Amino acid sequence: MNKINEIIKNLKNGAGIKIIIFLGIAGMIVILFSELFESSENDKTVSEPYERSGSYDTYAEEMEKKVREIVEKIEGAGKTEVMITVGGTEEYIYAQEEKVKNGEKDFSSESEYVIIGSNGEKQALLKKIVNPEISGAAIICEGGDSNIVKERIYSVISAVFNISSQKIYVTKLKEE
Repeated sequence: MNKINEIIKNLKNGAGIKIIIFLGIAGMIVILFSELFESSENDKTVSEPYERSGSYDTYAEEMEKKVREIVEKIEGAGKTEVMITVGGTEEYIYAQEEKVKNGEKDFSSESEYVIIGSNGEKQALLKKIVNPEISGAAIICEGGDSNIVKERIYSVISAVFNISSQKIYVTKLKEE
């Protein structure tokens, strides 16, 4: 009880007021720094919300496998080897919200990513993933010396990847 009375007397003398002001300022500084550190952690989750599901090589390999399966089904093509070249990489497109400000003299617009979150994690809303563009194909097959087989392969690959026949090369597979 004596200690409490002593503290109350110190508060009345003016020394206690200085301590209270000091503790209040220290508390505000701690709150300010905690908000700064918290926002930098949130920025990391927003800037890299999705891990890449596949790489350039993986995408090219998947396309090569699919093309090989299709070409081997073409009459006369036979055993097939395929190489696909890819231009660029996967591109992620995020949803954005545009805000238009119409002032008396100024007209401006800002766009921000749409942020979603659950369980304390925030992420940008993924709108779509654009696959890399196929820039060329080399197809080597047993029937690659036949003009009819070549034409069928050119037509299929051109239609599937929307590339010109100039970017497709078909030749005969070397016999072992």
